Amino acid sequence: MQRHRTRGFTLLELLVVILLIALTAGLVGIVRPDSGGRQAHQEAQRLLGLLQLLRQEALLNYSDYGVRIEPDGYWVLRLDQQGRWIEDRDLRTHALPAKLRLRLDVPEAGAALGTSDSRTGLPQLLVLSSDETSAFTLWFEYRDQALLSLSSDGIQDAQIETRN
Repeated sequence: MQRHRTRGFTLLELLVVILLIALTAGLVGIVRPDSGGRQAHQEAQRLLGLLQLLRQEALLNYSDYGVRIEPDGYWVLRLDQQGRWIEDRDLRTHALPAKLRLRLDVPEAGAALGTSDSRTGLPQLLVLSSDETSAFTLWFEYRDQALLSLSSDGIQDAQIETRN
């Protein structure tokens, strides 16, 4: 009996397509500048998508991931087999637009941003293979004014909330 294997897309191929779509959308933003609120919402959507992707990757690959947040951007770290956090080569560092800043509040840790060497810093947000994440609130600020937040209780997916 011969089994036929259906050919589909690999997870890596899907990640590349999502990255290309995000880059194209970013180039459109460069050509046509957006308001601070629109930029903040786009960045929050991008980070929300990344956290959802990392959560799926962690479950599928039994890997633990972390996100290092700095006021001007963020990047993904992965826990290697020796228990060290290393920068994930598949997911590049993301820098925010000029006047947009991030402010992180992690209830358990009270993380202060920008106090350590940013390239060797530990992640503030964890995405574990046990389907748990860090509880956090991440504020998106434009010209020192908080416009919206991305928050999670550590169990459910993160939610975007607009500040009134």
